[in-house]
Formats: sequence, C-alpha cells, structure tokens
Amino acid sequence: MADLKPCILERKILPKVWGGRALEAVLGIDLPGDEAIGETWELYDRPEGSSGIRGSQDTLRALMQLASIGLLGRGVQPTRDGYFPLLLKYIDAAEKLSVQVHPDDEAAPEGDGGKSEAWVVLGTSAEGRLVCGFRPGVTHEQFAAVADTEAVAALLNEIRPEVGDTIYVPAGTVHSIGPGVVVFEVQQNSDVTYRVYDWGRGRQTHVEEALAVSKVGATPEVSNDVDREWLFVNEFFTTRRMTISGPATLGSEGSFKTVSVIEGHGTLGWHSRGSEPPLLLRRGDTALIPATTEVTFLSPIGKLTALVCGPGVRD
Repeated sequence: MADLKPCILERKILPKVWGGRALEAVLGIDLPGDEAIGETWELYDRPEGSSGIRGSQDTLRALMQLASIGLLGRGVQPTRDGYFPLLLKYIDAAEKLSVQVHPDDEAAPEGDGGKSEAWVVLGTSAEGRLVCGFRPGVTHEQFAAVADTEAVAALLNEIRPEVGDTIYVPAGTVHSIGPGVVVFEVQQNSDVTYRVYDWGRGRQTHVEEALAVSKVGATPEVSNDVDREWLFVNEFFTTRRMTISGPATLGSEGSFKTVSVIEGHGTLGWHSRGSEPPLLLRRGDTALIPATTEVTFLSPIGKLTALVCGPGVRD
C-alpha cells in the first residue's frame, strides 16, 4: 500500500523533434540511445500515466487515491478531475519550439485544465532565445492576419536569456522556447497546447483555437536577478530557489513541497524515529514531500542548489 513519506520520483523521458542532448550535460540525466530528447517530466499525474516512486511499486496516482488531503494539504485543491495540481519538467529546446499558447481554466476543454507556467533558465548558448508575448503596440488583428505564417516572428517579444533568469508565462501568453535553451518548468497540470506556427515542420497547428485564447496584452514577468530567492508566487504555484552549503530545514506550512536539485547533491531527511534512512538527492532528482511531513532536513554534500515548489497562494 502507498505510504505518505518523502520520496524521489522517477522521470518520464520524451523525444521531441526540437530536442537535443543537453540534459546530460546540464543536469547529469542519463538519456537513452542517441535520440533528440526534448523533455523529461519530473513530476506528473495524468490520465495517461503518473510518476513512479523510486524504490517502490507505488505511483503518485496511488498516493493521490490513498490520501490526497494528507499528500496535498488541507485547502490545497487537486485538478478538477482529481489529479495532482502541478507538473514539473526539464526542457531542452535545442531547436525552436512552435509558437504556441495555452488556455486558462475557463477556456480549457473538458478533461483538462488551464496552463499557466514558469521557467527557470538552466542553460543557454550564444544563439539562445525565448519568446514571451508581443512587441509593444501589436494588436490582436495584426496577430490574426499573420498567425500561421513566418511573418508572425516580427510581432513577437524576443528575449536573450542568461542562466538564472526567471520568466512567468500566464495562460493566454503566446510564447516559444529556443533555440539553444534549457529550462526547468513548473506549470499547472495540463497538457493543452495550441500551436500557432511551427516553423515549417509540418505538424498540426491550431490557429483558430489559439486566436480564441490568446491575450495580446498579456505581460510575462521576467527577472534577471540571479540572487532572488522567491521566484514565483501566484495563485497556481510557488517556487523558491535555495542555494545552501550547510544543513537547512523545510517546514511543511500545511502543504506539499517538491525539491528539484539543479546543482550539486545532498540528502533529504525527516523525523522517522530511525525507521527510514535519508534520501540521497543527485543533480536532476525531484523529491516530493507530503503535507503530513512537518519538517524535512536538506543537507548538501558540498554546495547544493534546489528549486522548491509548492501550491499556489490564493486570496
């Protein structure tokens, strides 16, 4: 039977036409074969599958079915279909992703939800680019006239990212990642993407749906402050960047937390009365801490940087 205690999650590795092999170098992830890998899903709970628990036959789905309140925390809502509220990814956009947009909760189709997301830049090249929203003064009519053509690129707000940059991309924001960028992504648990333009790759686009949900005036929040600790605090998720060279404690504050190690390695322990050894966290690993675990102890071996995510903050 599933047991509520801190655990390390097994990832899902996804080949993509725009992917590469940078997750090996940036995060130490062992990639299969020689395929172009675009994403790893580090925490996921979806109708088509769910994160495995390392060292166990259990899954995140089993934990949610067994004790969702104990896992999430009282007052923390699952998705409208009862799934874990967040999805965490690493993305290697060796080539450009499509120009795309996601609906909000109100506009999302039945069977899924809206998707606001945020990125932390983990790697970039001299050619590295991100697209978030539109250039000042662009109208919805101008966008609609060229949405499915290469001319749309001239309307988009392009960013040259640096490692450590953070970008919040609310639902309705037209965006793209790449080329030459690796990011950590925290998002609402949704897999609804409307492609606007795909750079001639021949994949299906969804221009009519995209135009219906795009918010031309949407303003992504971009920060270049690499020392900032609290990266995202919104109604969907929170994300904190912790860099430590000595032991640190994490309180539950009555809700779940996730810990994704992006530099270094260390251990994660908790009060188990000696019945459970600490978890060894390597670079790239993501741990899930249930709300019922009141205090955890994060101990670096040397120096460690982790991204700690939790549920959104609602008024």
